[in-house]
Amino acid sequence: MTKPLVSIIVPTYNVERYIEECIDSLLAQTYPSTEIIVLDDASTDATVYLLKQYTEEIILIENEKNKGQGARRNQGLQIASGKYIYFMDADDWLEKEALEECVELAEKTSAELVRFNGLAFYQDDQSAVNENNYDFSQTLENNKLYTGEEALLKNRKAFTPSPCLYLVKKDLIDQNNLSFIEGVLHEDEYFTTVLFSNTERMIYLNKKYYHRRYRTASTMTEQTKQHKLRSFNSYIKVFQALEEEYKQSKYSEHQKQFIKRQLLSIYNGLLISDVYPEMKRQLKQFKTVSLKDKLFVLGARLKQQLKK
Repeated sequence: MTKPLVSIIVPTYNVERYIEECIDSLLAQTYPSTEIIVLDDASTDATVYLLKQYTEEIILIENEKNKGQGARRNQGLQIASGKYIYFMDADDWLEKEALEECVELAEKTSAELVRFNGLAFYQDDQSAVNENNYDFSQTLENNKLYTGEEALLKNRKAFTPSPCLYLVKKDLIDQNNLSFIEGVLHEDEYFTTVLFSNTERMIYLNKKYYHRRYRTASTMTEQTKQHKLRSFNSYIKVFQALEEEYKQSKYSEHQKQFIKRQLLSIYNGLLISDVYPEMKRQLKQFKTVSLKDKLFVLGARLKQQLKK
């Protein structure tokens, strides 16, 4: 019996130190039916040179202009022909049985989304980053299929934006005309929020398949003023995109609540961002955040502070 194809989408940019470990982990997958689509975003180091040693095993797309991860993920979605999509970050690696066990479960249950755990580790050090582990076992039940509103509720309680922590049916993406916002950081905040909002059947595997590397000067760790400003402006654009999504009449009240929760989470992050105060005046334009919402955000923040 033919196994359904999994399209693995891997954007790359200046990851010469890590790309071989990433690709090797994908080629080592026990699942036999995959296409690995690697989209280089105009790297200036040896990334492309190293990727060319895999040309018989991967689809390599070289781009002359740097457009960011969102644009390259969208490019990969346009090329992908698999029944399932998996997004991979080029400086991380995946356990060899991950795709096989996820696809098997998706096929068995007709799940549109299969979620699993990850483990963060420091650059050049396999020791775990304990405060940032991606373990959802306290909220999600292993091998349980969640449907409808329950799937929405569970995805809300165990929300993480990274698309590297789930396998998804391509039909779910296509039917909702879903793509990543381009030219910004944190583009997965929008993508995953809308994806989860439209998911009717989700299942969870309580296994640490994904290994996320924490490295200096990455999107996750960089702390320069310039980066903080870019991060702030990116979240403004993500908020605006989700705000437009929230206004659409196609969503049920439960779906709107899910999107609203993410809007308020982003709004709170913008409020406490370490940027010049005048930058935060932009937040007044957000019409979906009511006075009641602002009081809710303030109360939640005070509760967190008291817990500390």
